[in-house]
Amino acid sequence: MIKYKDTRWMWLVLPFNASTGPLSTLITLQILTLGGNALDVSFAISLSNAVLIPSSLFWGFMADRMDRKKQILISMGGTSVSLLLMPLVNSIPLLAADYSLVTFMSTASTTPFNLLVMESAEKKQWGQLFSKFSFLSSLGMLIGLLISTVLVLFLKIYQIEEILGLIALITLVTGLKLIPKPVITFERVAILHHKESFMIRMRHLPMMFLHLPNPHSFKMFSLKRLRIKPTNYIPLLYLGIVIFYISSGIFNTVYPAGLYVKGLDKSSVLTVITIGMIFQILGFKISERLLVRAEEKKIAHLSLLLRGVSYVVMGIVTELFFGLPVFVSGLIFYPLAAGIAYSLFYSSSSTLVFKIVGERSQGSGLGVYSTIVGVSLFVGSILSGYLTHYLSYGIDFVIAGILLVLNSFLFRYLEEG
Repeated sequence: MIKYKDTRWMWLVLPFNASTGPLSTLITLQILTLGGNALDVSFAISLSNAVLIPSSLFWGFMADRMDRKKQILISMGGTSVSLLLMPLVNSIPLLAADYSLVTFMSTASTTPFNLLVMESAEKKQWGQLFSKFSFLSSLGMLIGLLISTVLVLFLKIYQIEEILGLIALITLVTGLKLIPKPVITFERVAILHHKESFMIRMRHLPMMFLHLPNPHSFKMFSLKRLRIKPTNYIPLLYLGIVIFYISSGIFNTVYPAGLYVKGLDKSSVLTVITIGMIFQILGFKISERLLVRAEEKKIAHLSLLLRGVSYVVMGIVTELFFGLPVFVSGLIFYPLAAGIAYSLFYSSSSTLVFKIVGERSQGSGLGVYSTIVGVSLFVGSILSGYLTHYLSYGIDFVIAGILLVLNSFLFRYLEEG
């Protein structure tokens, strides 16, 4: 094993994630500024989510064939150019298309970054390096949100996006020198042999295709298999994850827009999202300790209850009030939902999935899992626009919360065996 003495390249993920971390919220606010509504926001986010499956397929296969350094630099360069083009965008369709291009290019670095961590040290050091990599990634997103929260008070959103593009460009130039060219390389299947690598890879992009899924594999969701124990365990677990991502799409897609429409200024909207990110970082630290003491299915059940109830409370407040009460409820319940509850559910459910598709399974069933996650993200984001447009933001949030509360009982059923 080649061991690199210099792992300074890992610091590149901090500015790179800072350049993309606040983008979905900024795009939402930009669409509303251009005169758009919840449907427009929903279509833009849905288009970005739709890109995730083909980008995961394409860049995943390229990671097994392309030079590691070259693919990361292409990702940084493409992301930078896409962001720098934002000032030229003057319509919502063009904005949605450019945002999807950012999504496509930024995901190109996800897998090679993960593999580069594994290729940078001996296996016994992977846990420590992945912990550092994960922290720098989260810190980068947080810094990007903090920068945007302050700059939005003085600059137009497209100007902030241009600054983010310059940050990505500087990261690219720095990466030319810092990113090593591994002499010994791993294929993507190596990610499945190590829990930390799998967990962090899927946190950044919850889809991974080692090969195209076989249509026959989806027969696991037949009513016959869903009714019979123990063969219903995997399809029910996957069904629970599907409901989670659909519900999350219904809420997250339009939540920033709901805050803005309900009287918050742009900086206040970004403040709520930033506080949520801080609690998410803390939540992942807590989840590491909890998973040692408690069963994954129990943690998933309780975290879904917390997230669902938080959604319902925010929905009721959004439906009944305007301005300050909406802001206060966001500061209290959004960090619980998007921070603590999300990190606990992600850690517990991903551990359960790793036990199914990882280690000795060599990724069997991973294509099915990735497909249903991608479709669920798309469906949730599409539904959010129509629910909000024809009902209201508050009712949209309440529906998302009820789905999660019901979903928690599915995990309770799994917990009971």
